[in-house]
Amino acid sequence: MSLTETIFNPVLNPILQLLGPFWALLVISFVLSLIATIVYKYATNQSEMKRLREDMKEHQKKMRESKDNPDALIDLQKQAMSAQMQYMKQSLRPTLITFLPIILVFGWLSAHLAFAPIMVGDTFNVTVAMDPAAIGAVRLVVPDGLDVTDAQKNASANVLFTVDAKKEGNYFIDVEHDGKIYSKDVIVTDEQRYAEPAKTYDGSVKSITLGYQKLIVLPIGFRNWFGWLGVYILFSIVFSMGLKKLFKLH
Repeated sequence: MSLTETIFNPVLNPILQLLGPFWALLVISFVLSLIATIVYKYATNQSEMKRLREDMKEHQKKMRESKDNPDALIDLQKQAMSAQMQYMKQSLRPTLITFLPIILVFGWLSAHLAFAPIMVGDTFNVTVAMDPAAIGAVRLVVPDGLDVTDAQKNASANVLFTVDAKKEGNYFIDVEHDGKIYSKDVIVTDEQRYAEPAKTYDGSVKSITLGYQKLIVLPIGFRNWFGWLGVYILFSIVFSMGLKKLFKLH
């Protein structure tokens, strides 16, 4: 188990299993936005931020009024740029503070919300990437609960197996080639979790990849590009704007 899993699984995984991907992502987005807003409030000088915003608005107003005076316009542009740089410098501090925690949460979300789980009754592909120089038959051995229904065998290229999920459980499937066995874990569950999509090996078998379907977080009717990241960005923009207004931040 990775460090990210160890840190966040006890808190985030129960939320995900209880609420499902959509509502769990909404809650997580809100909490992260709230934390970022609180850090922004106390890591910036709000009086200075307010002054700089007012200065930038005043400079923009004067620039519109001075559009026929090139010399004055250039001077105003310099002043506006200076105020913008100071404002950005103030904003950078809270961004640096929250960057690492947010990246770690992103890692957890990517590992748990990128794909839909394999459920009972689903059919999924297992792609075995072979060494081009390998010869001989390739066989996929599965335990009770899984059933191999089709295979397109070609030992000099990828080998594609089709597998039916008959029963819920944690399984290991074995790829046999040239007297060696290469194992890969598979999870069949109605919960939002899944095994790693791919595993690499040293030998005639180079990798085994499970054919997951991309998880669509938003309800049916939205396009496939609304995966977890698109939904998170959408939620975070809305929450951040609302919280900054609520806290009267500049």
